[in-house]
Amino acid sequence: MNKERIAIYLNEHPEFFNDFPELLKKIKALDESEMPFQPTGTLSLTDRILKRVKDDQDNLKNKLEWLVEISQANEKIQDHIFNIERLILISTNLNQLVDQLREEIRNRFALPHVCVCLVDGADHFIENKLKDRYGERGSGALKFTDQKTAGAWFPDGLKPVIRREVKGDSAVLDSPEDKEHVRSEILVPILVRGALAGALALGSREVNHFHEGQRTEYLEQMAEKLAIAVDNILLMDRLRKQSIIDKQTGLYNAGYLEPALYREFDFARRKKSHLSCLKLRVDYLTDLIDTYGESAGEQTIKSIGKVLSSNCRDCDILVRTDIGEILILLPEIDHNSALLVGQRVRKAMLALRFDAWKGFEVPAISIGAATYPGKSIATYQDLLHQATRSLNREMELARKRAV
Repeated sequence: MNKERIAIYLNEHPEFFNDFPELLKKIKALDESEMPFQPTGTLSLTDRILKRVKDDQDNLKNKLEWLVEISQANEKIQDHIFNIERLILISTNLNQLVDQLREEIRNRFALPHVCVCLVDGADHFIENKLKDRYGERGSGALKFTDQKTAGAWFPDGLKPVIRREVKGDSAVLDSPEDKEHVRSEILVPILVRGALAGALALGSREVNHFHEGQRTEYLEQMAEKLAIAVDNILLMDRLRKQSIIDKQTGLYNAGYLEPALYREFDFARRKKSHLSCLKLRVDYLTDLIDTYGESAGEQTIKSIGKVLSSNCRDCDILVRTDIGEILILLPEIDHNSALLVGQRVRKAMLALRFDAWKGFEVPAISIGAATYPGKSIATYQDLLHQATRSLNREMELARKRAV
């Protein structure tokens, strides 16, 4: 590096002297008469260097102070978010959850206008008719809408929408009080397993309180926890309203099928794994009951339930869906393996004998199978329908063989 480059570097990087103060002392000690040129301007070369260094130090100090202030502000925001999330995740009642969330946001962020709007009738929440069940709050804190309307709120994708100036035309904050006072707003999508299931709306009484370029990751994080909490509350509410165990067989009853199938299908789809479904029908059960009575049918189906349980894994889900129908969900089992499970179950049934009931000594069983991923299976309903079609074909073949 030649002298010219050294001079340019020192001129552009006065902070160099922060690391080599002894060099700066030597420069300061030089007499101007000893320099090969006469300095121009009102400040000597040494003074200019000292001024540049001091300005750089002051600038660095200001930057450090600014970083500390930002860090403290972020820490405070994070503390608020943590406490709100903790409140959300321990709530067990939807209306109570929304009221507490609204109160916390008002107190911690000084935002008086808060609304949670959920999509009613969507598949995401394993629940229909939310509005009929929970009702819209008079305060406007909890609302319900349809999928199409909610989708229109986010025309550019599932990300927060900010309006720095609102003039009584908010799509969500539309109560008389909101229309009168809300001057800027943000809509944060509530996503359940990647799909839109509602929105968290926050409104300020100041124009430009929410503005383009504003950080939204904290609010997105809050909306994510809100989605988990709402999903769990709806599931718990549904399960509380019904017993999930079939008394005769000890298996799950029909009320447990939809949430279990929904959950397992979603897991298989996200993990790119298999989910197989066996649908089993005890073909002669109705005739047995007509001939020998209800107690014979109960004893038969109870014995079949025990055989099925002993021939399935702990993670398999067995659901009695009708008088003589049982559904078996086999997580992470492909189609060929599911057929082997069906063969094992069929073989185990041959060991069951009811000698007291002539003509019905050995249960007549038909089994249909379906597996995701598979042709024409895009939803959990498709998986169930495919297993039913497979069962119907099996029963039709059985009738032809009998003839």
